[in-house]
Amino acid sequence: MKVIVFYGTECDDKTAWIPWLKEQLTKREGVECIIPDLPTPENQTYKSWEEITKSVDINKDDVIVAWSTGAIFSVRYLYENNIKVKKLILISGFNNYIGNVPFIDNINKNFFMKDVKVVQNIADEIVCIKSDNDPFISQQALKNFAKDLNAKTINILGGGHFNSKAGYNKFPELLSQIKDF
Repeated sequence: MKVIVFYGTECDDKTAWIPWLKEQLTKREGVECIIPDLPTPENQTYKSWEEITKSVDINKDDVIVAWSTGAIFSVRYLYENNIKVKKLILISGFNNYIGNVPFIDNINKNFFMKDVKVVQNIADEIVCIKSDNDPFISQQALKNFAKDLNAKTINILGGGHFNSKAGYNKFPELLSQIKDF
């Protein structure tokens, strides 16, 4: 099984909980953790991320973990490429939402889908993990994203945007969602 991680804007494979997750997963026999090296924020576009992701073999036995902008990227990528995965775990996911950081909002616009309700059959199970106090994404945008995807929602109290500032250098709740497989 592969676990493929797509991070968000201004992140990389060393951001917040990502190194911890990779370490936890690689300890398990038969699990490979792949974190594509996505450009951000410079040269961050849906097309640039898509080109890099095309080199990753994603199939029906895989789990995708996608955070923030990575969430809408993964949904759109799977949909446009007619790929179905076992589980899709979306953290602080949103679509068509302009928030309170104009520089980042402008970058994220080109990732959005007109309507995520059209997305079907991209995963056997979709889980959206959100916080009650995300400083970047409104509660309504987080709820709408999960609802439009018909996803199971996990609300974590005080999780912020699940970054280091919110204390997320480890993410046991996320790991427990992956361990189900």
